[in-house]
Amino acid sequence: HYVKFYWGTEEVLMPVYTTTKEACQKHPDAVTFINFASFRSVHETTIEAMKYPQIKTVAIIAEGVPEQQTRELIKMAEMKEVGMIGPATVGGIKPGCIRIGNTGGMLDNIVMSRLYRPGSVAYVSKSGGMSNELNNIICRNSNGVYEGVAIGGDRYPGSRFIDHLLRYQDDPGAKILLLLGEVGGIDEYDVMKAVKSGRIDKPVIAWCVGTCASCFATEVQFGHAGAQARGKMETAAAKNAAMKEAGMIVPDSFDKLPETIRSIYTKMVEEGDIVEEPEGETPQVPMDYTWAKKLGLVRKPANFISSISDDRGEELTYCGITITEVFTSNLGVGGVLGLLWFRRKLAPECCKFIEMVLMVTADH
Repeated sequence: HYVKFYWGTEEVLMPVYTTTKEACQKHPDAVTFINFASFRSVHETTIEAMKYPQIKTVAIIAEGVPEQQTRELIKMAEMKEVGMIGPATVGGIKPGCIRIGNTGGMLDNIVMSRLYRPGSVAYVSKSGGMSNELNNIICRNSNGVYEGVAIGGDRYPGSRFIDHLLRYQDDPGAKILLLLGEVGGIDEYDVMKAVKSGRIDKPVIAWCVGTCASCFATEVQFGHAGAQARGKMETAAAKNAAMKEAGMIVPDSFDKLPETIRSIYTKMVEEGDIVEEPEGETPQVPMDYTWAKKLGLVRKPANFISSISDDRGEELTYCGITITEVFTSNLGVGGVLGLLWFRRKLAPECCKFIEMVLMVTADH
């Protein structure tokens, strides 16, 4: 069967299949599998998807996937050379091309963050919520986002910071790289090695959130499963200091991140590394009628008016009589037709006559 979706101001039909096998057979050019299944079934459905050679990228949105199952999926993805984003991710976005799931928020937010065309800054983060904040910060302090991925906050993400930053390094469209890490884990140290060795030579702006953890007497588990330091080198403060020493551009605080992005971007524009293009016309995103009506922006005349039946209240009424009273007073079919046709309660003999007519003509 088919499901309708908006495409601009028009509607398009998208085919729906009952199995992944059928979908892959009907669309052999499809290479990405976005899995919205719950944590209860995401393991087996992802394994099934990776059995088809055409699938090159898998995104797992579900939170709460058991760590053992995640590690099995990571191992299988590595064996089959399949890129994996998640679990526990909002996804990613490549402006002007594709977005995974609800990345970037509602359409008006996508327009406000200029995610409808590519910029020059490519970022990777753990948090999906923080990735949306990065979209906003980057668009206000540069020409916008080139690509952004939230790898997910679990202890064992399907892909790591270094995987995406190396992609950005090899992509000529990405001019500035941005890493937003967090307390817990040591994945940031792999990025430091790549910067020190020269494997990554583009400007890398980096910050690890969670520096407030040092204010607590004991280690604190933050929102994500992997957001807890299990040693000094996993603390946000230690990683920020190490990244700065490795040659990455680390602001003094998260509040300084916007001006750091603006400073690096302005410098690269002045040096000719980034060529600014004129901003095109901002696309007008049509507002859904139901949403506009909820906001009180539009109104619509009724298609038909009934002065007999009324379902606007808590209970349906026929000519002012509630449906409960209709049932409890034993009006019968004749009595109901009296209310609907003649707008009043009929005498018992009239109700009986109407029912007799129905009985006589029922076979017609």
